[in-house]
Amino acid sequence: MQNRRYFPFERNSFYPGKLLTARDFEAEQRYMNDKRRLMNRLFGGSGIVAGLGVIMADDASVILQAGCALDASGREIVVPETRVIKLPTVEGYDRLTSNCAYLGISYGETPEEEVYSVMSDENGAPRFNKLAEGYKLTLTDESMAARVPRELDEFVNRVVIYAAEDVEAALLVPACLPRESALRVRFTITRQTPGTGEYAFSCRLGAPGFQTGSGAALDISADKVKLSHGEQRSFDYLLRPEPYLWGGGAVTLAVENFAIRRGDEEFTLNRRMEAVVKPVDQTLDAFYLSACYGRPMDKQLTETFDERLWIAKLLLLRRGSSIIVDRVLPPPFGQYSYNAQQLMLLRELEEDYPAPRGEAEAPPAGRTAEAPAVSAPEPGGLRSTACGVFNLSLGLGADQKGPAFSEEIMHGLGKGPVYVDVGVEYIDAASEPDGSGEILLGNVSLFKSDAPAGGEERIYNLSTAVKVLPERGTFVVAVNLEKPTGLISLRIRWFAFRLGELSKQLKPQDRGERMLMLNPDTIVLAPKAAAHLSPVFVNMPSEACTFRVMDPEGGTVDQNGLYTAPAREGAYEVRVEAVSDPTIYTHAFMIVTQKKKEE
Repeated sequence: MQNRRYFPFERNSFYPGKLLTARDFEAEQRYMNDKRRLMNRLFGGSGIVAGLGVIMADDASVILQAGCALDASGREIVVPETRVIKLPTVEGYDRLTSNCAYLGISYGETPEEEVYSVMSDENGAPRFNKLAEGYKLTLTDESMAARVPRELDEFVNRVVIYAAEDVEAALLVPACLPRESALRVRFTITRQTPGTGEYAFSCRLGAPGFQTGSGAALDISADKVKLSHGEQRSFDYLLRPEPYLWGGGAVTLAVENFAIRRGDEEFTLNRRMEAVVKPVDQTLDAFYLSACYGRPMDKQLTETFDERLWIAKLLLLRRGSSIIVDRVLPPPFGQYSYNAQQLMLLRELEEDYPAPRGEAEAPPAGRTAEAPAVSAPEPGGLRSTACGVFNLSLGLGADQKGPAFSEEIMHGLGKGPVYVDVGVEYIDAASEPDGSGEILLGNVSLFKSDAPAGGEERIYNLSTAVKVLPERGTFVVAVNLEKPTGLISLRIRWFAFRLGELSKQLKPQDRGERMLMLNPDTIVLAPKAAAHLSPVFVNMPSEACTFRVMDPEGGTVDQNGLYTAPAREGAYEVRVEAVSDPTIYTHAFMIVTQKKKEE
């Protein structure tokens, strides 16, 4: 159905004695179908409405779950029951040439109940009593799959920086910047072939008119990015615009000096790639609605393109002439149709699932998406603590002579004296996806003899320093390496405290604030060993406390404060609350390790 013009509408006019022919009944069906499909198209859009999950069954089969979808013409695609699909029986299977295929579904009609018609010619086509509405499955290589355009596409620039057989690097930037908004820049790297790989990359993003902390450019880098087949890693940065930006024209962001390391191979791209951002003097909702309602409806409905919906991405392995299904991934283009009921239920759920602390505040320039971790605002409007993480670029292939400096980082605690401490964080790949690991602070050379055997290599020949800028509410981190390494970046974890709040934690104030403390608040013990937690009450009488291990696999603690460590090594948190007032609480950290604590 390539003709998507449903109007003008014409319906039958009935009157006594009217002779009804096949033409009249066809017009009646066409009128009702076109009305319904027009509403589907305008109110529901296109995409999966319910079900249609695809699950791997065996090396050559998948399970297609029952479900419903709307195609780009507003037609309903219904899979009435769950069934097993043998891939060799799907159209397009014999034409696959790559290791990545898309499974598509489209609307289809099948004639049923062949009948004899007295009006048919002797050599005429057969007649059928019914048309059964159904669906059709197809397989195609990833490079041949056509993505259905979406209304949001014109609001986001996607620039492919680097594309090879195994990996693709891309930059996503909003095409429009509403007044008083910050610009979120997302860098993605995706592995596209079977197996796993480790990558390191760096580039510079020229951003005139934006505060990047290091002039008019933002350095983007990451080291030891491990990806498996079909996996994507994203790095988010937030750029704050200068006030004068809305008085001029469009701004051009430029990606330069892109370099990537794949295994032992290094590649440098000398080409400049650009993305244009247009500042608009409106809020986001006003600009979006004006753009949407400014499009003529007839133009939207008459555009023609591939009507298939891509419901799964299949990662394949080839063994000679045979094809084996390795993994099945969700719909590659995220083609879903959301309705008003779903949005309403989501708003209701937000009342029972409050947003994580600090989620409302966007990360400052240079901080990745995984960084924000700040405490809730104090009654006075300022937070007392904050922490975050960023990648400090050392340069690709450089010998790291002299100190490396970060850009200016906003800690979010406002102006005034702030204490900032930093450490190098190492992520344990074996513990993914939770990403637990170690953070080394202070004189890290003392831990050289404590290096994990067979794990990720640690750097012990470095020193760190922090410069705090109280009047700007920011800080700068410097790292000095005593000898060259093969790394192009370090993962830096930072912790910030308002000095007034820090002193309040160290000693009770004269105003008699009630406090609960633990002595000690950090205990090192062996796996399955036990230790007793002793609460200390300040400006309040001793009372019963509740003890709770925050990690489900972090061991057990009874209500007398006796903690029993799990068999697994790690750092676990225990929360202690006063029974009379749960807002009075403290934390203990239990370090479970096989190695004896150094005296």
